Amino acid sequence: MSLIPIICTHEVSPTVITSILSTAYEASSKIDSPPSLILVTTANAAELQKYTKDSVTKPPVESLQYPFLGWDIGKIAHFLQENESKTVVDHIAFLVADERTTSDENTLLLVYNIENSQESVRLSAGYANSQAVSVSVATTDVGELRSLADNDGVYRGGPHRPPPRKGGKAPRKQL
Repeated sequence: MSLIPIICTHEVSPTVITSILSTAYEASSKIDSPPSLILVTTANAAELQKYTKDSVTKPPVESLQYPFLGWDIGKIAHFLQENESKTVVDHIAFLVADERTTSDENTLLLVYNIENSQESVRLSAGYANSQAVSVSVATTDVGELRSLADNDGVYRGGPHRPPPRKGGKAPRKQL
């Protein structure tokens, strides 16, 4: 399995990224979903190739570099796609920490990239790890998450649904 990249297109503080990662991993641990997020801090393809499956970003994040400031999701998708065969970093699903992440301190934009077309939905921190992996391995799609998003467009687990728990009933599939 590849690692889901987090790309900062805005100067999001290390404290906010640490909080988001902590919340994401805590929620994922309840359903035995291992940490799978990597904060990408380089736009250098050679450096990207050095990442391994053990390069998962774990909190706390002490400092950040911002090589993707101002990049749009199309440019990020193209960059990841160009380098996908040489790295463990996923190019189909990625997370963006943007200006809204800075203001609400709790959401990331999940982008699904296929055939030079991108779909996106905003996720609350508790779903950043598990739902990004689900989209990457095609057990969930962005359209489904978007249909279950709250009125503000943020997916928080669907309407009045608690987060999944290990050993609990699976949520009913929306058609």
